[in-house]
Formats: sequence, structure tokens, C-alpha cells
Amino acid sequence: MPLSDAPGRPRVLVVDDDAVMRMLEQEALSQFEFEVEQAADGEQALDLLAGPLPDLALLDVDMPGIDGFEVCRRIRLRHDMTVLPVIMVTGMDDLESINRAYQSGANDFIAKPINWPMLGHRARYVLRSARATRQLRELEEKQAAIVEAIPDMILLLDQHGTCLDYKAGYGTTAWLPAEDFLGRKLADVLPGDIAELLRRGVERAVERGELQSAVYQLQLADGAHHHEARIAPSGADKVVVVVRDVTLQRLNEEKVRRLAYFDTLTGMPNRESFLERLDLELRRASRAQLQVALLFLDLDGFKRINDTLGHSVGDYLLQAVAERLKEKLRAGDIVARPALEETGLHFARLGGDEFTVVLPDLDGTQTVKMVAERVQRLLSQPFRLGDQEITVTASIGVAVFPDDGDDAAALLKHADTAMYHAKDQGRNNWQLYDKTLTAETMARMTLENDLRKGLERDEFHLLYQPQVSADDGSMVGIEALIRWQHPEHGLVSPAQFIPVAEDSGLIEAIGDWVLRTACQQVRTWQKSGVVSPRVAVNISARQLRAHDFLGSVAAIIAETGIDASLLELELTESILMEPEARRIDGLYRLRKLGVHFSIDDFGTGYSSLSYVKRFPIGMLKIDQSFVRGLPQSTDDAGITTAIIAMAHSLGLDVIAEGVETPEQFEFLRQANCHKVQGYLFSRPLPADGIERLLRHGRFVLPTPAPKKSISRVAAAPISARFNDE
Repeated sequence: MPLSDAPGRPRVLVVDDDAVMRMLEQEALSQFEFEVEQAADGEQALDLLAGPLPDLALLDVDMPGIDGFEVCRRIRLRHDMTVLPVIMVTGMDDLESINRAYQSGANDFIAKPINWPMLGHRARYVLRSARATRQLRELEEKQAAIVEAIPDMILLLDQHGTCLDYKAGYGTTAWLPAEDFLGRKLADVLPGDIAELLRRGVERAVERGELQSAVYQLQLADGAHHHEARIAPSGADKVVVVVRDVTLQRLNEEKVRRLAYFDTLTGMPNRESFLERLDLELRRASRAQLQVALLFLDLDGFKRINDTLGHSVGDYLLQAVAERLKEKLRAGDIVARPALEETGLHFARLGGDEFTVVLPDLDGTQTVKMVAERVQRLLSQPFRLGDQEITVTASIGVAVFPDDGDDAAALLKHADTAMYHAKDQGRNNWQLYDKTLTAETMARMTLENDLRKGLERDEFHLLYQPQVSADDGSMVGIEALIRWQHPEHGLVSPAQFIPVAEDSGLIEAIGDWVLRTACQQVRTWQKSGVVSPRVAVNISARQLRAHDFLGSVAAIIAETGIDASLLELELTESILMEPEARRIDGLYRLRKLGVHFSIDDFGTGYSSLSYVKRFPIGMLKIDQSFVRGLPQSTDDAGITTAIIAMAHSLGLDVIAEGVETPEQFEFLRQANCHKVQGYLFSRPLPADGIERLLRHGRFVLPTPAPKKSISRVAAAPISARFNDE
């Protein structure tokens, strides 16, 4: 923006090789509140003009090197006369010099000797003139752009419908060229019905003095066009008609209607359309006293497909599922029906990986069973997507009208509830809705609300279970375990509330509390002079996926002041199946700080050596489900031995949890499992109980007992198996 439009004093660049002249010009201009900058020759002037522009330039014509004419010419190559006005100062009074000044692009000239009192007035005039010219040009350009951009046709008509003036709208198809339209009546150039419609609008606008409107369709050379005419009175006997082509708007409205009622990815009816059609079906069934079944399908493990193969593959899979349903489940067969049929089966995609199927005129649950099982068979057949072959399953919930709901919303809600029950039953199955499911859902919602309150009311506490060296009985680690003391229901099992916390997202807040509390406890032990071993904290997959989790771990370590090497994060096997580079890099950064990592419940999931090697894992934890059968179960013994051998081959440590008998311990020790954890040594204890163990000694390692005394040894009190140093 030129500085003459900005607040403050205008800036002037004075260019003259005569220092006295520069001084005099500066003094004269300063009297008129100009801020003056000087240049001694053309080269210096051009250098200064490469920076912020002044508001005005005064150029002496006769200068050594680059003279004033050339400086002005170069200025005009970059800036016009309104952006940087130029006044030429010349001692030449011949006409040729004056013409040359203007030809070079000068706004004005001043002849020497200079009338100093007039110089400031002359400079102000040139500035004001340039500013006004620039503003006028901008206004003209803006008005021209507005006029050019108006898409509407504008007509001036008299009261009889004769066209007095006409302008075709920008980008629109004109009825007729202007020369064929002017001076003619509407009836002469438009179809009779449209001309009559507009004539009545003109007549009412003139008589009533009110705005009128008319909508019509006109067949033009390139097809049918929809128009909206707005007729406004103009004086006593004329009207202005603004005609807009609304064809695109009509097409967009139709497109919006399709978007509102159909899923763009699969072409199936969407949730809104489905609920409207289902309500109609239920009203028909109610009048005919018939039953209707609603099947709610959810693809199992679809999120993993999205996360591992990408959303584009996930979209292709959804399209393939929809196509298979449409091809294999036709009207009169199971699912689909033509949109205009009054009877038949409906289906829709509600969003994500959720599909619905409606079975009208139901004759019993046998039909539901047949449909659900057929859908499962169809989906269980592999889908070929490019180079990928994908197999999916579905969990299906079923609700029946009128027993399970008397409107579409209720029926859909209960089918959804039944679907989640199918998920809980192991997935890839179907379940009928039962009223007890709603009670279970309400109980789950209540538990979720209580969890939120429990966090606010500090109802959680930690217990700690020792991890013992199988070589010498020393305590080599501690696992932090969360417990919830509910004010009404007492102690709530983690197996009951952790899944709810996972599903609701509360696991992130709970996990953060566990991590911070465990680190604070380690610091408390250290301050009291107790040497603490490493403390292990369980981390869920949802916690780790939180965008700020890894940073929060580092922040908690810094906040509590513990040595990072005293913290171990126990990850689940499912985390290994999500080898996202950003997440792995974050784990390695924490490992560089000193934090240790282990895999909890190893062997119960789907991890493999290739996944384990990608992560900074230091230890594998053998799940107690394998330890429980030792040493009698050959399967458990084989799996446990293989895990230990695999861990050692990878340079990893290994620990077994759930050790309860001397026989289990002895088997693990013989298999080179150097760390153990379980009731054989200690139940989870509060912090003060762990502190006493840390202060006073180590565990006495058991020897295998005769079979008849196994239960007695396993049940022996902790103090009998703990020896003071």
C-alpha cells in the first residue's frame, strides 16, 4: 500500500547531485510536514527505491551517471504514476525537455530557480492528485468487476411488457441477442405461457407497487433451463426484471437430496433414509398385525484393517461388502428390494462398518436364523481387493417388532444393543435382543459414570506385587496394580471396570493417574532411605495411541524426580500389531531416557518375532494361563519352555506371573526363567507392606514339596517364606 494512504507524515525522496539544493528542498518540504530522504545521484536513488517505497520522488534532471530522465523511466517500469508519483526538477525551460520529462513518466515538473514557498504546495497537490486518481481507478475496476460478475439478466420493461433496456448476465445463456430483444414485447420472444406469467407479474408490480416473482422452465438450445424472475416497480409505469438462471441450484438441490438419503460410498440408503423407510414399514406391519425383524451388522476387526492397510483399502472393503449384499441378497431372497416396491427386504449402511437389514412379514425366528447365518456365510468368503485378500466376519444383533420396540428408533437401539452382546460373546455370531441386555447396558453406563466420579473422588489406590529373582530370592521388581474401592459396592475387580474404562476412553485418565502415583511412591521410598527396584506399570493400547502419551510419560518422570531406569512400562501384545513408525520412535526416545519396556501376557495374542524386534522390548512376561498348568500340562510346559528359549535367543529377559506352587517355581527355574511373580511369594500389598519387605530381607526360595503337601505349602503365610537378612 502506498504510504500516502497510511497515517503519519508522507515520505519524499529528494535526488540531486547538488548538496545545497538537497538541503534547501528538505528544508522547504519539512515546513509542510514531509519526511525527507536524500540521494546524491541516480544509482543511490535506485538502490533506495529497491526497499520500502516513498510517497513521492523529486528528481533532478541533470545528474552525472544515470540522469533524472533514466531514473524516472526505470521507476515506471515497476510502479505507475499513482503508486509513486514523480516530480522532475529541471533547469531547462525548453519544450523538448518538458516533453521528455512527461515521456519518461513524470507526474509534474518544476523549473529552476525553484519558488521555495510553492514547492510544498506543489508536492501536496501531486500527492493528492495521485491518490485520487488511484482511488478512482480502483473504484472503477471494482464496479466493472461487479457488473461483469453479475449472473443475472436485467430488463427494463414498460407496463405493457415491452423491453426498453436489456443486459445479459455473465456466464448465462441469453434468450436472444440484445438487438433482437429491445423494443419488442415479451409475447414476441417467449413462449406464450411464460410470456403470460411474466405479463401478469409486471401488471401486479405496476398496480400494487410491490415486488413480484415468477419461476419457470425455458427450453434453450443447450437444454432446459430453470429461471427465477424478480419484478420490481420502477416509477409509475415501468418495472425492472432481474432474471436468474437457477438451473445449477436446482441440480444442486437434487444432489443434496441424494446426499441426504443415500450413502455416497456404497450407494445404499443412509441412516436418515433407512429410519424413514423403516417407520413406514412398521406402520404397515402394525395395521396388518405382522412382525418385522431388524438385523444390525457390524464388521469385526474393521478398525484394524483401516489402521494396518489404510483407509482406502477399508473403503474398498465396505464397497465390496455392499456389492456382495446387493448381488447375493436380493428382494424376495433376503435383503434388498427395489426402491418403489411396497413389500420386500430393505438394507442400508448407517455409517462406518455398520449395516442394517429389515425382514418384513416375519413368520418366526427360524427366518431370522436363516438370514443371519446366510449373511455370515457370505461375508466369510474372502474379498479380493487388488493384491490383498481379506476375510471379515460380522457380529449381528436382532430386534423384532413389536416386542422389542414400536418405532424405528427403539428397534434400531435394541438391535444395536444385541449386536454389542454378540461382540461380547466372541464376535462372528448373532444374538436376539432380550430386555436383560438393556439392564446390562444400563449397568455398564452406571459403572462408567461411577468411574468418572471415582477419579474425581480419589477412590482408586495402588497395590504392589513383588517380582522375585529365581536365583537368590531378592526382590528385582514390583508391579503396580490398580484397585477401586467403590463407596457402595466395595472393592470392584479390575476385570470388571478396566474394559469399561477402555471403551469409554477413561483409561487414559486412569492410566495417567496410575503412572504418576507409582512414580511418586518410588520417590517416597527413596526419600525414606529405601532402595527401590524397578516398578512396572501396565499400559493399554488406547493409552499408547493417545497423541500426547509418550510426552506425558517424560513429563511425569521429570515432575516426580525419579530415575527413569526405575520405571518399566508393560505393553500388551496388541500394541505390537500396530507398528506405526511415529509411535515406535517415541518408545525408543523413552528408552534412551532409561525407561524399560516389557510385553505383558506374552503368548496369548498374535505377536510374532518380527513385531517384537521392532520395539525396544527388554522383557517378556509369560501369562499365568500357561503357568497354571505347570508342570503337569505338556502343552503349557512346551509353550512356556518355547517362550523362555525364544526370549533368551533374542537377548530378552523373561518373567513368569501367577506362580503359586513350589512345583511351578521349580519347573520355571529349571527352564532358565530367572524372574517370577505370584502368590507363592506375596499377594499384592499396599505401599507400607512392600516397604517392610524392602527394608528387611529377601525371599527364601522354595523346593518342590511332595504332592500331598502342595496345597499346604502353597497356602503357607507370607512370613513363613520370607527370611530377614
